[in-house]
Amino acid sequence: MSTPPVKDDPLSVPPGVVIPPLRFSVVEDKLYRGSYPRPLNFEFLESLRLKTILSLTEDPLNEAAAGWCWSRGIDMVHICPEGGSKKEAPLRHPDAIKILQIILDNTRGPLYVHCLNGSEVTGLAMASLRKVQLWATPAIVSEMMRFSETHSSSFDLFLEEFVGPVTIPKTPTNWLWQGIAEETGFLPHISKVHIQYENNAHEHKSLARTEATDNTKV
Repeated sequence: MSTPPVKDDPLSVPPGVVIPPLRFSVVEDKLYRGSYPRPLNFEFLESLRLKTILSLTEDPLNEAAAGWCWSRGIDMVHICPEGGSKKEAPLRHPDAIKILQIILDNTRGPLYVHCLNGSEVTGLAMASLRKVQLWATPAIVSEMMRFSETHSSSFDLFLEEFVGPVTIPKTPTNWLWQGIAEETGFLPHISKVHIQYENNAHEHKSLARTEATDNTKV
């Protein structure tokens, strides 16, 4: 599906009324998800004080949305998902890795992530995030179903086979492994997704702690 064309929005919004995008939700602190931003959503999105909008669509933001972003200094990032056939998930693992690289960068937030309907592509991207966060598979699928118009076995296969590698940025978000990570903010090697760090010194420290733990078991 292509990007919605630029046209007058058929809905008239009374003054003072703000309308969030379809399927809008708060994912984590300063991370939001939803559908394609339309003019009637701009006032609501402005209240979020966004720094970045990540578009997971065939085309970049249309003229109306792009103009609104430019006028407010919002960075626009576009990733065109390379979906397969109708029987395959509409997002590929390499694209999911690129998406996570942006989502996990603290300098990008507040960040709004969207596809066309805020459902399939965005849902798979968030499922990838939840797997990195060590969520249980039933919890990930349950969250996907809250926003999805459809759910197929290809979605389950996408999640099962997603193993990274995911690179943690130099300035990661503070919520990634909140309550799970060690005091340093780094995750012991217990994830089903291969994790690497943009700051190699951090990865070396994590590996050293893992080796020390393994040695105590001998």
